[in-house]
Amino acid sequence: MPLSSDIIEWYKKISYKLFSSWVEKYIPYFESLKPDLKKANIKISLREYLSLAFMTSILVFILEFPFVFVITLFAPGFSVLMGFIFSFSLSIVFAAGIFLFFYMYPSITVNERKKNIDFTLPFATLYLATISGSNAPPKTIFKILSEFEDYGEISKEAKEISKNIDLFGMNVTDALKKAASKSPSEDFKELLWGINTTISSGGDLSSYLHEKATIFMQDYRRRMTEYSQRMSTMLEIYITLIIVGSIFFIVMSSMISAFGIGQSFVELVVISQFLVIFLGLPLISIGFIILLKKMSPLSR
Repeated sequence: MPLSSDIIEWYKKISYKLFSSWVEKYIPYFESLKPDLKKANIKISLREYLSLAFMTSILVFILEFPFVFVITLFAPGFSVLMGFIFSFSLSIVFAAGIFLFFYMYPSITVNERKKNIDFTLPFATLYLATISGSNAPPKTIFKILSEFEDYGEISKEAKEISKNIDLFGMNVTDALKKAASKSPSEDFKELLWGINTTISSGGDLSSYLHEKATIFMQDYRRRMTEYSQRMSTMLEIYITLIIVGSIFFIVMSSMISAFGIGQSFVELVVISQFLVIFLGLPLISIGFIILLKKMSPLSR
């Protein structure tokens, strides 16, 4: 693990050294990445991140182009010129794809973190309310929460708050403000600001947290009910269009082929039925399962 970390750090330094001055003029075009880098907990600057993206994309192109070109030299139907054009075009597409991945990765990570936080927030808030009921100070509350890793990203956020207080000497309110400013979840951000306001005004933190836990739990139940209804609708669509539709296609195609239009037509029908049963249905079913999983408020 330390070896891989050292390699990654070395790669980052090389990327920054080679491309930092070159990417500087392009930074204004990628300002939208800044907040996502912050919320995704990617702890490097925008210039470093773009340097890494350009370095990786160019490296992919340099490695892929000669490899594909050599393959085309031995492939039938490829002249040297055609092989060169094909290899160059394919390498450009792959390099652009790598850069696009770097561009989209922060927002993807932010969305995953948001989903994880929103999923565990009702239970984590209830846990905070229980701890605060023992009159523990806010600093201790977040330290205890940070040690309970079942809450995923919220536990990591609590660990960051505790670290800012214990190691960097921040007071509780400043640590809460910093955590709220980079949180991808609006509900968690609202909770942190509410805790900060309650502490600053000398209010009852336990009562506030119990109230928020009740609200979050009600919202969680509502989302679960909505998901159950959507899942029922999707299941009806799946059974009606996919299962019944496939059976209808197989029956109709078999009836049509029975009229003996021709051997080639019968073979075409058999191939179509084979593709529908052994390729189409499994792929559609897998896609349906993935869609349901993405829609589920339980997925983390």
